[in-house]
Amino acid sequence: MLKKLLLSILLTHTFLMAQSTSQLLNQRKVTALVYSTFIPGAGQFYLGHKIKGMFFTLATFGSLVTTIVSQNNLVGGNERLENLELQYLNTMNWERADQLWQEMLQVKADIDKDYKRRNLFLGVTVGIWVINIIDVLFFTSDKGSGDIFGVLPKVQISGANERFMITAKFGLYK
Repeated sequence: MLKKLLLSILLTHTFLMAQSTSQLLNQRKVTALVYSTFIPGAGQFYLGHKIKGMFFTLATFGSLVTTIVSQNNLVGGNERLENLELQYLNTMNWERADQLWQEMLQVKADIDKDYKRRNLFLGVTVGIWVINIIDVLFFTSDKGSGDIFGVLPKVQISGANERFMITAKFGLYK
């Protein structure tokens, strides 16, 4: 409850601070904010900070993939535990029952690890997303409009004697 309250105060303060500064929310910053809201790092990339944008995107999606894999392992572990419980209840052999019990303990330990890992990386994902939005609002300057990919293609089409040649040159600039 306290975490939710602190997070709502932080977000409210962030948005009030953003609205109070007219220079802070120009049209490109608003567009960058919308981009970063849906794809973390896209706003930084849009404003010209490509490496920072790639970092936010890769960090967010990397932690999100870890969260999804942990959730999948958690579901699989629960199914395995249920299956072992049924086998344990239906066994008549003491040695087999002891073996199943040991397997159940190991699966339960794995489930607990996956539960903690899932919650940790879910928190990391949300944290990176929130930091990404705060960064695009306050700490990412606008490098100006232009080609967001930093590439100016030059296409030349030439033809001679029924042969056509198309060449493209890409010049990278800062």
